[in-house]
Amino acid sequence: MMMMRGVLLQRALRTASVCDRALIFTSAVHQSCPAVEELATSESGHVEELQSGPTGLNDMNRQCMDSRYAVRGTTRHGTPGRTRAQSKPASELIQDPRIMMLFKLVRERKFKELQAAHEQMMKEEAESDETGLDVYFYSRLMTQCVRHAGNETALPVFELMTEAGVTPNVVPYTIVIRALMDLADNEKAHHSGQQGLNEVAKSETLASKAVELLHEMRGRGIRPNELTYKPIMSWLPARKRDAQFQELKNLMAEDGVAFDGVFKFYEIRLALKVGDLKKAERLYIAAKKENAKIASSLDAFFLSAFAQEDRVEELIELLPKVLPVMNSDKGTASAFQCLGRHGKHQAAMKCLTSLKKSGGSSEQLNCSFVSYILGSSKAKKLEETLGLWRDVEEQCRINAPPEVFNILIDSCCKHGHVSWGLDLLDEMQQRGTKLSPYAFNPFICDFARWGMYEEAFEMKAAMGRLGVQPSVVTYSTLVNCCVKLGDMEQAYNLLAEMKQVGIQPNAHCYNPLIMGFGSQARLDRALEVLREMLSAGVQPDSYTYSMLIFACSMVRNEDKAVELFEEMLQRGVQPNAGIYSAMASVFARCGKLERSIEMVKEIERRGEVVGTKAKSAILAGLSLAGRLGEALALYGALKREGAFPEAYAAGILLVAVGKAGDLDRMFNIFEDCRKENLWTKLTYQQRAEFLNVRCINVVLGCIRHNQLGRALEFLRKVKDENIADVAVLFDKIFLHISNGGRDANEMCWLDVDDGFAVVAAMRELGLSPSRMALEALLDGCASMNDSEQAQRVVSEMEKEGLALNVFSQIRLFRAYVAAEDEEKAIELLQQIDPYDWQDVHVQFILQQTLQPHLEAAQDSPEAAQAPETLPGVRQKLAELIDLYPYRQFMDD
Repeated sequence: MMMMRGVLLQRALRTASVCDRALIFTSAVHQSCPAVEELATSESGHVEELQSGPTGLNDMNRQCMDSRYAVRGTTRHGTPGRTRAQSKPASELIQDPRIMMLFKLVRERKFKELQAAHEQMMKEEAESDETGLDVYFYSRLMTQCVRHAGNETALPVFELMTEAGVTPNVVPYTIVIRALMDLADNEKAHHSGQQGLNEVAKSETLASKAVELLHEMRGRGIRPNELTYKPIMSWLPARKRDAQFQELKNLMAEDGVAFDGVFKFYEIRLALKVGDLKKAERLYIAAKKENAKIASSLDAFFLSAFAQEDRVEELIELLPKVLPVMNSDKGTASAFQCLGRHGKHQAAMKCLTSLKKSGGSSEQLNCSFVSYILGSSKAKKLEETLGLWRDVEEQCRINAPPEVFNILIDSCCKHGHVSWGLDLLDEMQQRGTKLSPYAFNPFICDFARWGMYEEAFEMKAAMGRLGVQPSVVTYSTLVNCCVKLGDMEQAYNLLAEMKQVGIQPNAHCYNPLIMGFGSQARLDRALEVLREMLSAGVQPDSYTYSMLIFACSMVRNEDKAVELFEEMLQRGVQPNAGIYSAMASVFARCGKLERSIEMVKEIERRGEVVGTKAKSAILAGLSLAGRLGEALALYGALKREGAFPEAYAAGILLVAVGKAGDLDRMFNIFEDCRKENLWTKLTYQQRAEFLNVRCINVVLGCIRHNQLGRALEFLRKVKDENIADVAVLFDKIFLHISNGGRDANEMCWLDVDDGFAVVAAMRELGLSPSRMALEALLDGCASMNDSEQAQRVVSEMEKEGLALNVFSQIRLFRAYVAAEDEEKAIELLQQIDPYDWQDVHVQFILQQTLQPHLEAAQDSPEAAQAPETLPGVRQKLAELIDLYPYRQFMDD
């Protein structure tokens, strides 16, 4: 019988296609067929053709071949075909028109006709002595079905085979199991609801059928092989089927199938899915020790995991093993960053050298180099990092790519060493290293952060000279610079320039413009930027709308704010704390404080988080309205929630409490404002400025309520604890008074009387008021139209031995004119030194001071003689200007 099968297979091998020969040959060898073994040498040329011929197999063919080759040990556990009668020779089988018709029906996906043709063939062959319907035929038919009609056709053909009475071996079982598992793997829950549940159920059914067939073949004594188990074992980890996985692992051991290679990595993935990270790590390390050359996508995962957890020792042990076979830069980058962060220079150098010797690509080397320097720069050891990159270049003979220079420049700028960064930029030019915006943007951002706006624009000009195209970050940073300077037209021109050079502005470019126009109460221009933004296809975000609504608050346009809020919702932008804060500010500024409070309550009733910003707006509104009881209650509620109001709101509350005379509570609020963890977005300079202003508020609160002793005690504390510079503090108080006590975020409570109280406080501390302080009081007198107080300031200056100079006289003249004290104004003009009269600037300032009165006098003859137009002062000024023409050299 064995010899007869060998003869048949010889015939089939000579007539079958190359692919079929490989199947028959492999099947026969594994079934110990001597006839085919003898033929192996003579047919070796055909095997070479199979491996390298011009009609080589595509991926699908190779997958089919894998299934066909799964034929180990079938003589002991299964029969390759029926033995009731002699089968037709393979050459006749392939050329039989009925068989060819079956294949044609498969290719044309005519499965009903296929069923009918098969039944007819079975009927005809039942009446003959020979048959072509054996296990080899059905295996090939199943392969054709899967290839041309899809995986779902494998099982029906398998059932045709069993209906025909053909006993399957490992080949058809493997083909159908693989097809079922491919279908199960593709049936994923892409949809929610019932449709998603149905897909999951279908996937489970297909997988269950595959496992059922696996147990069925084992029950028939047919031993599964590696290819039979693989599709099922690969499917289980994603579904967290730990128990089923271990059960099949035991069956593999019983069947003599080695649990190695890819199966070990399936087990690792399963451990990760069920959350047993320790087991996964243990299995992974053991697998890599057993065979470090096996590449796996898990390499990147575990390198990243070890790096994120800063498990440096495990990382150093693992990295050299996986680096030569890594197929992902992600894990490598994480690993080298970790080495850089922890200063493991020798380990990094060893790995880089090993990677270069093993033939690593330039992309891999550059990625590793860049990641190592990036990690080192994050360790905040700038000088050490600046030495490391040169070591890498020298010892590993790797030229630093541009990214290394960009990282180092950025680090230098962030650490305040701009000159070092400029040296690196010079070296890039000397080396001929490609320059990009990433090498210039750190300088521009750093200059902008420190208010060095001219230097920021000069760096952009340098980019142009070197042929480097600015990026979106470059332009957005410069737009912010212009906004901070208040030069909105220049900011808008930068936006137009971006478009001209082909750079599409994003929201980070448009939003600062909207904020800038809004802060200048130019709502129309802010809305114009919004329209331009939309026409460019840039979608506004919540920050955009918060700035627009803020602009509405500046012009007290409640209707437009509500309209913008509704538009935002229609666009699908969800409101956040910034939006609620802006709306609260709008209602408060429009005199609708109750509506603001009700809005916050309604939001909280819906279970949404309002945020501190909106409540800060309400707190400021309550404080400004004098509703201190409610304001203090809200302040206390915020503190109990572990929050703290925005800086401006806390300042307004402190001022309001000081005005009300509750000094103890005022001091408590001040101490709250001093806490270090507040307002982290404020720069050091902004925080210092905030504390300076709050110190002024506290001092004035004490002075206003005749608590000079507490003011002096507080000032001593400020000096001793270095809370603020006392000299600067006094100067700011007087400058505040010089503006008439007006401040964008404060109430107008300061007057010249407060200034004299501050002078007294200074003298109590042993300090003398400076000329600048007293002249600031003169400006305050002018702002408050008070000539009597101005004369009192002159007396204070005389006490301090400060003679009136031309600047003092100009300030005093402004105070007399503002108070319409014509007699004193004329007397002062006559006291100005003739030499000062010849200064064109002095004449110009004096004329500008009288300009409103000069314009009013031109309205009519009666107005020209009216006392309020100061006719005597106008006449005296004109006489003195004619008497003392200004010196010609002042124009040069």
